[in-house]
Amino acid sequence: MVTQVSLDRQYQNWVPVPAQPEGRSTRWPGVFIVVSVGYLAMSRSFAHVGIPQLSLYVGEMAIGAFILSQPRSVFDRWIGALSKPGPLFGFAVMFALSLMYGVFQLAHGIAKEYPIGVALQSFAFHYYPICFFVGLWAAGKQPFTLRRLIRAAAWVNGIYGLAYLVMLGNFPISMPGAPDVSLFGQPAGSAVAVLGLLCMEPRPLRVMPLLILNLFVMLGLQVRAEFVGFGLGLVLWVGLTRQFGRFLMGCGVVAALLVVGLVADFRMPAPYTRGGEISSADIIGRVLAPVAPDLAAEYTPNVRMNAGTAEWRLNWWRAIWEVVNRSTESMLFGKGYGYPLSGLIGARVEDNLRTPHNVFFYALGYGGWMGVSIFLALQAALVWVLILAFQRSRSPVGLVLWIALFSSAFFQNFFETPYGAIPYYFIAGLAAAPVLEPIRLFLQPKAFAVWTAASRVRVLA
Repeated sequence: MVTQVSLDRQYQNWVPVPAQPEGRSTRWPGVFIVVSVGYLAMSRSFAHVGIPQLSLYVGEMAIGAFILSQPRSVFDRWIGALSKPGPLFGFAVMFALSLMYGVFQLAHGIAKEYPIGVALQSFAFHYYPICFFVGLWAAGKQPFTLRRLIRAAAWVNGIYGLAYLVMLGNFPISMPGAPDVSLFGQPAGSAVAVLGLLCMEPRPLRVMPLLILNLFVMLGLQVRAEFVGFGLGLVLWVGLTRQFGRFLMGCGVVAALLVVGLVADFRMPAPYTRGGEISSADIIGRVLAPVAPDLAAEYTPNVRMNAGTAEWRLNWWRAIWEVVNRSTESMLFGKGYGYPLSGLIGARVEDNLRTPHNVFFYALGYGGWMGVSIFLALQAALVWVLILAFQRSRSPVGLVLWIALFSSAFFQNFFETPYGAIPYYFIAGLAAAPVLEPIRLFLQPKAFAVWTAASRVRVLA
């Protein structure tokens, strides 16, 4: 006898199976929640928590300690996926290929006598995807890890983000051992918090204060890359869930915030890292500046600065395209890790500006078209896993957050940094777990109790 449980329209036609027993290593999911939330809320400053003298930082230490203490949790899943066809086979193969190509590019850069330290920093681009397997393991150990992470990110990013806009963002205090890094990093988790809550909370009205708080932080920071990612994620969420009512409600909340700001002429100084001011007019002007500078000038006096940042990046991307496609060797394999890409726009080598704020040109500049192809194939394999997870769980959270974060990576440094890549792959692993685990990963606690009872009935039968 097989018992099927109908808990909600979103979670029908599931055959429950017994939950996995938890072992002694149940603290690790909480550790990676803290690391991911820290990265999402404080970005670059949290990434520099650690021992700067030894170049050991919180994300790398967490990954290293986890692998040393739980090696089979990662490698058994990875090697097992490589050994036989299955839902993880494509991602496992592409991760192995990407890792090998990273070693090749590291050797390529060292052979050309580029700075070894800079080359090693770039190599991290290839081992960060191991956090995907950490996420898979964490979801199997503690079914509510993704829900806990989203809730924690919404609270921490919202509260800290508000404090950052009002006060902390104007304190030019540096991190110990890193004079060019602010002690109070810029919040970067607003889009993840809002989209995650929309996907995982069955009653968004209960978390409306969190939604509004994180929307305010996102609008106040005026990061155009985050706007793009959030917009695409929202459209995909509507397309997958058909929640047009909630979509209109969300658009209404954003419009209301902007209209109230315009009518009340609300203005406050923006954090010194952003420049300008926080106002509805400045937000509109910042968005329009790269595409319609004349129209943007009607809303903000900072149109030249806002348009100039986009123009500067376009010039850099153009220079990378030209230098890479100049010869067959560089076109195929790029310039190698450690190559001073910033020198193409006249920046000083000692500034250590490694990333052109675009993952395509990052992969192209250092790894050539071969590097771009491997990276895109890795992401395609990840999307396929997330599609399978969506088909099994009917929860769109993985695909929605993927498109939001992946698209924003074409306008900011993301996959090449720990504060972007580590939470990205960890969340992807959590969201992809339904391909291996039962629906319990996405249930509310009360529904989980019902599901567990039904599972016991099945076992007894």
